[in-house]
Amino acid sequence: MAEERTILGGAADALVAGGIANGLKFPIRGHRFTVNLDSLGLMSFKSVEGFSAEIGTTEYREGAFATLGMRKLPTMLTYPDITLAKGMYNALTLYEFFMGYLNGKNTNVGQMTIEAYDNADTVVARWEAINVWPTRYESGGLSADSAEILVETVTFATEGVYRLSA
Repeated sequence: MAEERTILGGAADALVAGGIANGLKFPIRGHRFTVNLDSLGLMSFKSVEGFSAEIGTTEYREGAFATLGMRKLPTMLTYPDITLAKGMYNALTLYEFFMGYLNGKNTNVGQMTIEAYDNADTVVARWEAINVWPTRYESGGLSADSAEILVETVTFATEGVYRLSA
């Protein structure tokens, strides 16, 4: 019986350390967020995609390896592109930002900070993408049969995405 209390106590301690003790009673929601780009400042977007990192693998086999399978070894760490989508307005901010890179007027790489907020406007999660630059711009399509909002997207290459404490 004493062992069961220890196990349950350990699970309860982990629950408190992982959420409730940090002031969060529920998981973080992803519908309130901002993006801060070095060269554009603080902006809101419809969506942000590309928060991941992947360690590649390579397969290797030695003749004396006792099983029929291959060994897998870690290789390079890679980060996917980050895609930001926003409802289109009259302002050409994102388009001109992208064209500045295309035309060579702005070739600096920058930082991108993404923050998620709770309903009390408190930052509850933060990510930082380092060495970002735009690689693609896209405008939404047009259709006489649709009343949907036009969305523009900008895709950024990055050399790292890190989760920071809020």
